[in-house]
Order: sequence, then structure tokens, then C-alpha cells
Amino acid sequence: MNLERLCEEIRLPREAVEVLEAYRSMDEGTYDGYRRAFHGNRVAFFEEITRDPRYRGLLLYLFLRFAVDAHERYRALGIGDDVYFDTFADIRIWCLNCARDYGEYGIEQYGWLQEHVQLRLFRLGRLQFQPCPIDRDVVVDGRTVFRGQIVLNVHIPEGEPLDTGLAEESFARAGTFFRGIEPVFMCHSWLLYPELADILPPDSNIAKFQRFFQIYDMDPSSREAEQRIFIRTSDDPSAYEARTTLQRSAKAYLESGRKLGSGSGISLGLLR
Repeated sequence: MNLERLCEEIRLPREAVEVLEAYRSMDEGTYDGYRRAFHGNRVAFFEEITRDPRYRGLLLYLFLRFAVDAHERYRALGIGDDVYFDTFADIRIWCLNCARDYGEYGIEQYGWLQEHVQLRLFRLGRLQFQPCPIDRDVVVDGRTVFRGQIVLNVHIPEGEPLDTGLAEESFARAGTFFRGIEPVFMCHSWLLYPELADILPPDSNIAKFQRFFQIYDMDPSSREAEQRIFIRTSDDPSAYEARTTLQRSAKAYLESGRKLGSGSGISLGLLR
């Protein structure tokens, strides 16, 4: 694997590839220093990197290099290039978000992308999965999932419709991919906030996705829904632009004084 092929396969925009030119002359000793610092102490690494005014472009370059390095581990584990490229396509998504939010191609969500390069998160079709311990006992369908049990945390990458059929395929793939881990799925997202039923038709993709899970906790104070729906948050809901049906419904809902929070859900998946 090399940087050029990775950029091509994940469809990194031309403007983002041009940002990388400033770093292609980096010698291997300097890169190895960054790599060692990242794996040695990530908190200190990010604190140091973000002191550079151009850190977003530098982090784009470094995460792409880290992803190239990860390819050898993928091959050693017998994980195909389809999963590899799908997983690291998240770099493109967050690079585009960086351009939208900060006016420059680079990476701002560096805390999130560290999971990918450490092989702690994989995209299998429409959904991403991250093995992690659950933080409490949860009873679902008469069965207790105990605190500390390793479950598959589900993430929903943006940029594509949340098709129910594709989600089902992803759950099935995860049950096979993560051999040795019970297919118990956990998800924390604004998409699982029950009050969304007040602004969505029952046959919407989001409403259908909620039905995969039993909701066991809610956070009404979360602003994630507003961030995702409107790309920003405002204390004055009337200031939100409303171009889509979802935006118009959410704006009216918020203007009425109600809140859109987030929810946590669990599903026994293939054990059902």
C-alpha cells in the first residue's frame, strides 16, 4: 500500500491531495518520530501537534500515513482490502467536514480517527463497529448484558442514506467478522432519541433504524441532533436554516420549546 493508492481508493478530493504536497518531502526520520509519539502517548502527541497553526493539514498527512502503515496489519489478520478502504474512507468524510467547518482541507476530528489506525474500529458495509466494554448492566428481552462485557458499538457514517436493508447486512457481517465476540450491538446516537418520532414519519429510515434497538437511556441535554441536522448549534432555533423536510420539522419542534437529545440502545442482534 502507498499514499497515492490510498488517496485514490478513498476518493480523497483533489484539493485535499494538493494539501499533502507540503508534507511529501518529510524525511522518514521525522515521520518515524511522529509515529512513535502517536503510539507512545496520544494525548501528548495531539497537544503538541495542535500548537502548529497548520495542524489540520499535517494531521491529514499523518493519518493517511498511519493508515498506509495499518495495511500490513490488515493483511496479517486476513482482512480484505474492501474493509480496509471502506474503513479509511472516514478520512475523506472528516476531511470534507473540516473544509466545510473551517475552510481548509485537513483533519479536526483527530480523536475519532485514532480508533481506525489502531484497528479498533471497522466499517462493514453501511455501518461501523467498535468492540468495547459496556458501562452498565442492561436487561434486554429478559436477558442481562453485564457491565464490562465486550459488545459491538455501532456508528453510522454520514454521507449515505441509512437504508434498513444495508444496515441488516452490516449487522450480519459483523457477527461473522468479530469471531469470538457475542453479536450484542450497542449504539449511542441522536438517531435513537425516542422523541424523533414526533417529527419523523413512521416509515422513515431513521424510525426503522431505531427499531433495531431497545432504548435503555436518554440524554435530553445533548446537542448532537442539532449539530447533525443543522451542521451547527444555536441557542435561538429560529436562526436555523431549514431547507430539507427534516430541518423544517426539527426547527418547528425546537421553536416550540422542546428538545432533541440522544439515546442509547442495545440489540441482541443475531442472538434473537
